[in-house]
Amino acid sequence: MILRGLASLVVLGLLVLNLMLPTTPGMARGPENQVRSDVETGLAIGRSLPALSLFDLQGRAYTREDLLGHRVLLTFERSVDW
Repeated sequence: MILRGLASLVVLGLLVLNLMLPTTPGMARGPENQVRSDVETGLAIGRSLPALSLFDLQGRAYTREDLLGHRVLLTFERSVDW
C-alpha cells in the first residue's frame, strides 16, 4: 500500500514537471515553426553530400572523399524537449 502511494506521488511529480518545465525561461524553445525555420534543410536524397568530417570511436577522421563509393547511412537525432 505504501509503495502504491509512493508511485502515485512520483507519477504526479513527473506530471507537474512535464507541465512546468516548458514554460520556464531556460527550457522554452519557442514556437515549433520558428525552431524549424532555423534548421537548414539543404540535405535530401539524391543531392551531393556537403563537405564534412566525421570521427569514429578511435578518433580517426573520415572525410567525404573517404566515403565515396560506399553506402552510407547518416542518422541525426535531436535532443529531448521538455
